[in-house]
Amino acid sequence: MNKKLLTTAVVALMAASCISLPSSAPKNVTTAEKEDRFGTRFMASEINQNLRPQHPEGLPIIVSTFVDLNDLAKTSVFGRMIAEKLIDDLSRQGFHVIEVRRAQDLLIKKDVGELILTREAAEMVDGANARAVLAGTYVATQKSVIINARLIDVRSPQVLSTVSFEVAMTEEIENLIKGTSPF
Repeated sequence: MNKKLLTTAVVALMAASCISLPSSAPKNVTTAEKEDRFGTRFMASEINQNLRPQHPEGLPIIVSTFVDLNDLAKTSVFGRMIAEKLIDDLSRQGFHVIEVRRAQDLLIKKDVGELILTREAAEMVDGANARAVLAGTYVATQKSVIINARLIDVRSPQVLSTVSFEVAMTEEIENLIKGTSPF
């Protein structure tokens, strides 16, 4: 009996040694492939995947500064940084992102940025030739930041795509929200 058990164990070990397991060696990654700390790469991918079929890639869009859900006239370094990173990530997804700070007819509030979720939203997109605006909010909790984004058709109130998710509250994110970041 012991001989059969030993033979079975040896055969099992030999079979297991033939299985190819993924390498645990670290992969060299470029800066663009590193961890998606703020979730912007995820957001861009979700916005693209959730986009209704009648609105193709290459859609000219404006990305607005993300605002505090508790006060839509308020943002932070975090809200501006999310918008900046989304411009890059959405461009990589195939969207035609329009730089609003170069458009002369757009409303930009000093020390705040372009706030699409304010009443002056129509002023912001007027003259920019955008077909959609990506607007977003965030709200900080003790453990996380909840981020919501909507891609909105500028010709109608139709929401073309949405994404909502949470990122863990880190000291870095807390500093960006409080405005104590070295940026």
